[in-house]
Amino acid sequence: MASTASRDETAMLPRLAALVRVLMQLRLMLAALALLLMPGERISIPTAMAVIAFALLSGLIARYWERFVPYLLNHPLLITLDICCAAGILALDGPSGPFFATTVLTATVSGVLFGGRGVAGVAVFQILCYGTALLSYSTMTEGNGPVDVLTFQVLVVHPLLYPVAGYVGIRLRGIFTELAAEQSARREAERTAAASEERARLARDMHDSVAKTLRGAAMAAQALPVWLEKDPERAAATAAQVASAAETAAQEARELISDLRDDASDKSMSAAVTEVVTAWSAETGIPAGVHVPDHAVGLLVTARHETLAVLREALTNIERHAEATAVEVTMASESGHLVLCVSDDGKGFEVTPPPSSDAAKSRIGHYGLVGMRERAERAGGSLTVASAPGQGARISVKVPLVQAAPVAEEPTR
Repeated sequence: MASTASRDETAMLPRLAALVRVLMQLRLMLAALALLLMPGERISIPTAMAVIAFALLSGLIARYWERFVPYLLNHPLLITLDICCAAGILALDGPSGPFFATTVLTATVSGVLFGGRGVAGVAVFQILCYGTALLSYSTMTEGNGPVDVLTFQVLVVHPLLYPVAGYVGIRLRGIFTELAAEQSARREAERTAAASEERARLARDMHDSVAKTLRGAAMAAQALPVWLEKDPERAAATAAQVASAAETAAQEARELISDLRDDASDKSMSAAVTEVVTAWSAETGIPAGVHVPDHAVGLLVTARHETLAVLREALTNIERHAEATAVEVTMASESGHLVLCVSDDGKGFEVTPPPSSDAAKSRIGHYGLVGMRERAERAGGSLTVASAPGQGARISVKVPLVQAAPVAEEPTR
């Protein structure tokens, strides 16, 4: 439970920091507005310099919020210096006007950053500082200042705004906490679903490749004693068939393990595609160009595996059937989807509609276009084939992208 709460706090930090940035930008604008709207008789050099310094501090926090927010979380007493500075300006300028609104925003920021216990202390301290500023202003102006301090608004409403603004900050923090918890649960559900899909995918691949090959080898081995007695030559051929099937099964198992390692690696999708195409080109001697984006693309585990599998199958088909002299592989993001295209200048073929019956599918085989279409559909995408005799071929697989979760920066120590 503690670990889950810690993850939720980490996921929530970037959003809280972004909200603090917006509040600080608003505080900067209000401070600038206060300086512009301040009556001439109330403007003095100390007051103007204090307001400008306050505005610059707000601007720095808004500009470098990634650094300041973790620092404020680790050193909450620093906000008392900000409150004291604001109280000093109120003592010079008076307890009303646009600048007073900036001090109210400080209470909201405290609620966002520190929650209920923190904002209670901040609100009490702000009320004390406000009362001190009010008393200082009244003393300096001898009760004849441009702002009347003996009003219900100044004496009651203004101080009550601090806990109210703090409560608003607490509610905003609560909303972000709930959002972080929901997103953490969603990511956990996605990981569970991805693991389940990965197990199902591995079972399908084992059934389609290794299991079928081993079943055929077992059937041939069962007939081997009979052929040893009746036809030694046939027995020798059967033994060679069993050995070949065992080697094929071992090769298929190695490919499955290689696929699993590739899926579990930290390589980006662009690097994985480049590696597959480069290795295939070096093995076959067919020139192949690769055009992939420099930025990272987000794919679920299933979509990544099936897309790479379609790429391998397309390249295998080109090697076996296309008689191509050049291949181009491109990958790009398009309207929330990843589009991977494999083009060749080979002899091409006539594109036929996808078969509807299982018998027709089985005649085409697992490594044909039907298999690639099924892989694309399992990834939530689609496969498009464009070709004609003598005009090469172009196979495009389109799978949905996922948005990356925000990453919280480590607090600055």
